[in-house]
Amino acid sequence: MSLARKTVIESIGSYLPPREVSTEEIMRGCVNPIRLPLERLTGISWRRRAGESEFSIDLAYKAILDCLKNSKFEKDEIEILVSTNISRWDGVNKVFFEPPTACRLKSRLGLPGKTLTIDISNACAGMWTGVFLVDALIRSGEIRCGMVVSGEYISHLIDTAQKEVIDYMDSQVASLTLGDAAVAVMLTQGTDPEKGLIDFDLYTLSKYSPFCIAKSTDKPHGGASMHTDSIRVTEAVIPHAAKHAEMVLRKNNWLFENINHLVPHQTSEVTMNAGLREIRRLLNHDFSGQLINNLRNRGNTSSNAHFLALYDSIHQGKINSNESVLFCISGSGQSTGTALYVVDDLPDRMRSVEPVLSGDSIAEDSDEDESLVLPVQMSIEALGIVEYEGESEPDTIQLLAQAAEDCLSRSSFERTQVDLIIAACTYRSEFIMEPAVAALTAGVLQMNDDREPEDRYKTFAFDITNGEVGFLKSVYLAGELTRSGRGKQAMVVASEVENNIQRRPEHLLGIRPMASAILLQESTDDSGFLCFGFEDFADHVGLREVHAGWHGEGNQIYLTCVDHPKLWPILLDCLIDGTKKFMDRNGLHFDEIDWVLPTQNSIDWMETFASRMAFDKNKLLYSDTDRLGNPSTSSFPLALSNGLATGKLKAGETILIANASPGIQVGCGLYRI
Repeated sequence: MSLARKTVIESIGSYLPPREVSTEEIMRGCVNPIRLPLERLTGISWRRRAGESEFSIDLAYKAILDCLKNSKFEKDEIEILVSTNISRWDGVNKVFFEPPTACRLKSRLGLPGKTLTIDISNACAGMWTGVFLVDALIRSGEIRCGMVVSGEYISHLIDTAQKEVIDYMDSQVASLTLGDAAVAVMLTQGTDPEKGLIDFDLYTLSKYSPFCIAKSTDKPHGGASMHTDSIRVTEAVIPHAAKHAEMVLRKNNWLFENINHLVPHQTSEVTMNAGLREIRRLLNHDFSGQLINNLRNRGNTSSNAHFLALYDSIHQGKINSNESVLFCISGSGQSTGTALYVVDDLPDRMRSVEPVLSGDSIAEDSDEDESLVLPVQMSIEALGIVEYEGESEPDTIQLLAQAAEDCLSRSSFERTQVDLIIAACTYRSEFIMEPAVAALTAGVLQMNDDREPEDRYKTFAFDITNGEVGFLKSVYLAGELTRSGRGKQAMVVASEVENNIQRRPEHLLGIRPMASAILLQESTDDSGFLCFGFEDFADHVGLREVHAGWHGEGNQIYLTCVDHPKLWPILLDCLIDGTKKFMDRNGLHFDEIDWVLPTQNSIDWMETFASRMAFDKNKLLYSDTDRLGNPSTSSFPLALSNGLATGKLKAGETILIANASPGIQVGCGLYRI
């Protein structure tokens, strides 16, 4: 693959639920009269609302179908499917945690097992984070095409706000601006070096991460709530965003007058106008004539807002082929960034009565498409572990921060040198859905938490929510981001908590409350992660369902876990199948492997795995799962730490990592100490 070629949006699809609701109607529905001209201030007159027969996953599925209609790629050719929605409200009173959304979409679509599935959580910057990852994989030559999708059913936050908002200064007023929508984009490598993603940069201002939090309400009526300090967010983020846009524009020698369109996050006209004023002050250029604003009939659709604005503007004839677009990216956490994009012939193809396939904009397979980027081997530079010994629900952010501090205390790197922090967490305290717990953790750590765009060190934070396999997927993505020039040092943190420990103690998941952190750097020798392999067995996606809901007197929230009787034997079958395929593809034999670290369900389960895979059970690495519970996403770092502490592991030895989690997802890796 020529590094001059850029990633292009090969196709884009959208879906909007049919029900339209006016701002006037929403304001009338507030229990307490709110003296605020919300429609005039925000520019939002209408928005779509789902939640009756369609939910987040349904919206996403229909957007994918729309995207595939105009794509040259068949669904079987999708190499990675990244789901980035904040809301996982996928049924009446059901907020899903397992299986992950991307796995369930893969099952609905009938995608092949080889399609890698990733679930990202990064607030309103989620879809851009997905594009960031897929772009890196395309640039490195790892994949040819990938899809990013976000289906957001977030308007249920309106219902909570209507019951709780007291006055116009209330922190839930922003919830009244939300709308539901879904967008999917197919990304691939273009052939024209002047078209596609010309430049793209994201980082996290984690000092401001507590300024917008979405979690369960503490009121007896139940439901989810979002609390936003809009004034502090605007004051903090807009100056950073404007300066970052200026820096990226000047670096690429883009003339301001040659930019056809400016697409900011579609939050409110007040915020967008403030951004225009700041850009005008910095650049002495007025972008108001280039502003794309689709707020009037859409509202704030959260993680897919930029791409819905792009989709709408193409269909309305506002954005045309060969035009340039400046995307100003922001999201709670606080993520900020800039993307410079030159549109290929996508608008012409989308507006054709009969979809036509571009002969010019998509790279075909050829010998010249071999990657010029050498593989990157990541090794663990430091490792930190924190065990929780209390009897109440631990604080996820504090646990993660303690594990990260333990890791940093053993590292030769300063915290300022950490370019990426990825949190592999499915279950988190207080059911926090926004922002990314990685961003909140970085804020506690003061890890480059308030950097200027031109500063040498910045940190980008986001979450991976793929159960136990999520840790291995996080390490894999850290390596690919490093390979594509998106960082050098990456920290992966993991933690799971028992949400039911006080709410419903008779129904626990058996999770070991703890946290772990590893600091990764590019290996300078033959140590580190040598290879990875991932496969989903989507036919078994429904064997476990874990969702949260509000029940009983006082509408208390708790988790409900429904396991099929054959979950564990089938999970073991899939782990064995996936592990054998991984070993065959990489020419591995157990006589070359010193240690095996499988999913830590129970000692008996692991010994059964050893017996059926025909290797000596003395090669197993595990912690005391039978007594202390399953460390889940922390399985690998915990077992590695135990092995190193006891002197069991020696330099040069290899560890086969074999993880399985509901989906069914299987992830394997080979690590040399």
